[in-house]
Amino acid sequence: MALIDSFEKRGNFLFKYRGHLPLILFIVAIPVAIITPYNILNKNELVKLLIWILSFFFIFTGHTIRILTVGRRHMQSSGRNRSHQVAKELNTTGIYSMVRHPLYLGNALIWLGLVCFLENGWFVLIFSLIFWLYYERIMFAEELFLERQFGEKFKKWSNRVPAFLPSFRYRIPSNSDFSWRIVFKNEYPGLISTMAAVLFILILKRSVLNNKIEFSASDAYFAIFILVFGLTFKGIKKFTNLFNPMD
Repeated sequence: MALIDSFEKRGNFLFKYRGHLPLILFIVAIPVAIITPYNILNKNELVKLLIWILSFFFIFTGHTIRILTVGRRHMQSSGRNRSHQVAKELNTTGIYSMVRHPLYLGNALIWLGLVCFLENGWFVLIFSLIFWLYYERIMFAEELFLERQFGEKFKKWSNRVPAFLPSFRYRIPSNSDFSWRIVFKNEYPGLISTMAAVLFILILKRSVLNNKIEFSASDAYFAIFILVFGLTFKGIKKFTNLFNPMD
């Protein structure tokens, strides 16, 4: 098999199962937390505060990028795919005139924030490298699909717009109206995953520090909020027409 075909095949496989990344993080976070010296790190309140600020800055920025992207995307375009590549239209305006893969950039920042929250520098470096290799394959397969689908239009766009690090040099205002309905329909599962991950890491770090599993009242309130938030949007999506007809 030619190398380009091998990369495309792996990229499509990883694309299909990219939703499993949160589960992998949950599993790997446990041994990472166990070997992290929180008893030493927690003695410096300033460092602890800076880590919290940095972590939530990355998470907030990542979700903001995803919201701005999803809220102005074209229906059934390159910005929204699930189990396989789908693109009836190529996004080239708005945020897509600054970066070719804004959703993956948003994901990277969200996961970077969560990994920083674990407070293990080595894990941040290792996870960042693995994340890049993982999504590089996905982007490779996606761009091959888009090139076949749109030909010269894709080539001109990809030659002008960077793949992952945004550039404002050739920014073109979006030709689509922003829709909060599309955002709420498509982004609430990601918000739930992020909140659940934050809660999990909080409990995990506290349990490692105190050598026993500990739950606080605030943990319970946060868990109830996540549950109510998820069930509310699940109910709206299932029992109302608020999100229909929508892609």
